[in-house]
Amino acid sequence: MESSKELYNSFQELKLKRKNGEISEREYYIALLELVKRLIDTLEKENISDSDVKKQIPLIVLFISEQIDKLAAREK
Repeated sequence: MESSKELYNSFQELKLKRKNGEISEREYYIALLELVKRLIDTLEKENISDSDVKKQIPLIVLFISEQIDKLAAREK
């Protein structure tokens, strides 16, 4: 399980690489998706309270819903 600090540092590094033109937009996109996978792995192992779970669900539902809608639009 990665720490929030490790994930944050990876995120900041990615943003800096993109800002400096070291990686393309597509490479940035793929790296962000990889970071999301790492975050999911960490969150799945986290010992989180039921009240915090309840707070996180709307954000996750919104993200999934928007991404599925956008994927569907691109498939047309």
